[in-house]
Amino acid sequence: MVRRILTHDEQFTHLCENGFGFVTRAIEQLWENVSPDTLKYSVINFYSGVELLVKARLMHEHWTLIVVDPNKADIDEFLNGEAHTVGLKQAVQRLKKVAKVAVSPNAFNSFDELRKHRNRMVHFHHPINANEPDQEKQKEVVILEQCRGWFYLRRLLGDEWQEVFADFQHQVAEINLAMKRHREYLTTVYDQIRPELEAARQDGAILATCSACGFEAQVLDEIGPQEHECRVCLAEESFLLHICPDEDCKEKTLLSLEECEQWTCEHCGSSIDLDDVLFEYTIEGKARHDEPNQPAFCTECGHIPETAGTLDNGEIVFCFNCFSWPGKIEYCEWCSEPFTGEAEGTYWSGCEKCEGKAGWTRDE
Repeated sequence: MVRRILTHDEQFTHLCENGFGFVTRAIEQLWENVSPDTLKYSVINFYSGVELLVKARLMHEHWTLIVVDPNKADIDEFLNGEAHTVGLKQAVQRLKKVAKVAVSPNAFNSFDELRKHRNRMVHFHHPINANEPDQEKQKEVVILEQCRGWFYLRRLLGDEWQEVFADFQHQVAEINLAMKRHREYLTTVYDQIRPELEAARQDGAILATCSACGFEAQVLDEIGPQEHECRVCLAEESFLLHICPDEDCKEKTLLSLEECEQWTCEHCGSSIDLDDVLFEYTIEGKARHDEPNQPAFCTECGHIPETAGTLDNGEIVFCFNCFSWPGKIEYCEWCSEPFTGEAEGTYWSGCEKCEGKAGWTRDE
């Protein structure tokens, strides 16, 4: 009997159903009794679901993209479940390069932390399985990581990718309803640490609202770009705390993500310009206009004018638009423009701002 070849839509639907099934089961397991065994299988199932749903978004472009080597993609192997498919990191990279669909660094880092927990549970040793002094703390960390992971996954499926996953919004809503028990758990954590949060405020720290759990539990105690871990849900976020330039104000003010052209002081309403912020914190911002080391193009957000610069310590790169932390700034081998990423090979292929020698040759 000849097997009927599934349509692209049917393949996508099956992959989504499988992914949502894993996530749903993970949530059920998480609250069965929070024993080491159920928690272990909850993490394994949750991460499996995350990876499948990210792959589904990639496959929406074309099924061959989820095969490790698309040039060797075989439909029969794919339908039989024998194809070697990409993992989370490669899926996210292909989404960005092929489909121009970005997964935020915070979301990827959250999913990757779950992957690490999952790998330790499957292949090695995880502290939640051992009779160790910090076993309960380790269990708490895993639960909080899953809370954080669902926040980012729900935002992708229900907001940014809503059109692609339109037929599955009821599953998203049902899982989100089940996660209310997580909210109760996070509220308990918040109540326990509220005294230390207030103490930090009294010592001069700014308390910011965590975008993952919604609690005012991000403790900011440094001026300039900084990355902090939420005291409640452990979500890591980047913030930019700045001193208002108005001489009559000089208050600490939080600068918003992706608003670098319209920053205003939250206390007095004074305008805060990108050039002034770059001058305050980066080497490139302090450079004279006739010097080559100007702010770089951030390949994460693609903002113009350029918003990435090297902080004054000379080692760390930060984008003042999307608040990402690129590894380094390099220069295109063809057009010499600075950008965040790898310059190797750009002489021929070009960078985000040019098409390299290949484009120049094609235009001749």
